[in-house]
Amino acid sequence: MPDEAMDPAARDEVFAALLKQHPDAFVGAVSPMGLAVPLPEGLDIGGLRPIVGAQSALALVVTEDQKITVDAWQRALGQGLANCLIHPVAAPTELVRLHLVDMTHRYGVFLMFLTGLSGHPHGRSLEHEPIRPRLVTVHKDQVAVITSADPEIALVLGWTAAELTGTRTLDLVHPDDQQRAIASWMDMLASPQGEARRVRLRHLHRDGHPIWFEITNYNLLADPGNPRVVAEMLDISDEMAAQEALRAGEKLMRRLTETIPMGIVQIDAARRIVYQNERAARAIGAGLGDVLGDDYLRPIVPGDRPDIDAAIAAVLDAGSDVDVEYGHRGERGLRRVRANLRSLTAEGGEVTGAIICLTDVTEDVRLRDELKQRASFDALTGCRNRASTLSALGEALAGPGRTRGTAVIFIDLNDFKQVNDRYGHAAGDQLLTHVANRLRGAVRDGDVVGRFGGDEFVVICADVATAERARRIGESLLTALGEGCLEVAGAQLLPQASIGVAWGDSGTCAPDALIARADTAMYTAKKTRTGRLALALAQ
Repeated sequence: MPDEAMDPAARDEVFAALLKQHPDAFVGAVSPMGLAVPLPEGLDIGGLRPIVGAQSALALVVTEDQKITVDAWQRALGQGLANCLIHPVAAPTELVRLHLVDMTHRYGVFLMFLTGLSGHPHGRSLEHEPIRPRLVTVHKDQVAVITSADPEIALVLGWTAAELTGTRTLDLVHPDDQQRAIASWMDMLASPQGEARRVRLRHLHRDGHPIWFEITNYNLLADPGNPRVVAEMLDISDEMAAQEALRAGEKLMRRLTETIPMGIVQIDAARRIVYQNERAARAIGAGLGDVLGDDYLRPIVPGDRPDIDAAIAAVLDAGSDVDVEYGHRGERGLRRVRANLRSLTAEGGEVTGAIICLTDVTEDVRLRDELKQRASFDALTGCRNRASTLSALGEALAGPGRTRGTAVIFIDLNDFKQVNDRYGHAAGDQLLTHVANRLRGAVRDGDVVGRFGGDEFVVICADVATAERARRIGESLLTALGEGCLEVAGAQLLPQASIGVAWGDSGTCAPDALIARADTAMYTAKKTRTGRLALALAQ
């Protein structure tokens, strides 16, 4: 079970002690996302030497010690403080200590210290080559003026986030791409709330050289609390450079396509294959001169086939550029493939064929789904995590068409520490999982069961007509917990819980207020309980 987080005052004392005890240490700043950022203004580091150029703490350590560093970072996120012994890249034969201290309460960042690096020249900073991120996020208003950006954008475009704030994004776009940027923006403005539009554009770096981005603009302008457009900017310079090189000539294309990790197919206007590299030939099973039709598209999963047919038609008939992802069944089973289709045109502008780039993105999709799962669900219990639970509550209260109220049930396990102390943390984990399963089995379809932290659970129930109905839902959860027991080490563990129930009108009650009322009711139940299970309804 996770230890309790260190309070800010104690973290201040640790920070001061590190400054005093290690006057020759190296110091750097890390954002809560885990990426290195400049040391904050106003931070007095005395004679400490700064760490510069590192993308994260991982960039400072040898590959073999990266897992140790990740574990320490996770402890620092949960407890506010962590340290570990590592071998730095700058001196791989030396064993030094990496300290991580949560100073977000004072400076908005975590601070990392390297102590014991005696062999590094005195007065020299610890320098590393910065690693440019591929994906950065920018927030814009309704007229495409930047309101905020990831700090890492400085590594991509050369301007800091502060310098870009207030800048019109069109001014950063390559002049040749500005009309396409405007058309895509207008299309996005006309799209429904929450939908996205994607466009590929060149942006100009601060030094004047162009960078290709695939920009996905999410229309959140109808958000009453924070109207904005969220733009995910993916650096695709390498991909576009490869595609432009392919168009430079068939000879160069044939030399390049055998060396890059994707299938390359060239078809003419009648869909006949005029060139394919070895990777594409294995994937498609066709030969030169064959028509790319039903015989070779049949392995595509039926649900994705219309998208592929439409993409090929759009490229050959309209000269459009299309990117599409689909499922493919072959010798290696079901795979996910991304196809980038680009038209080929003659000098007169007529479409003569197309280039199709095929990339196996199965692992990327799996990782994307896994990251999404980790971002939304608690790894131990399978319940929604705290952030996802609060998001679900916000949707329940503000979702379109809500005409009834929302119930929040706050569950706190009583005497849970005694279970850990007597039977061990593994038994405590089993009890948490058992409680989560009992709660999920007792709620309605569509209700959300979240683990709020430690031994606390929160259930979100939308479309609940009255406070009395909310109370009955809470009582059903009491019944579910009361009927189930868990056998651990020959002992029968019965969940002991205090439950607080709160109900509010959708559209008029704030999520934080409803959570606070349920929490207060839970403490009332805890104080007045006479048995192992107790419930109170917020007034």
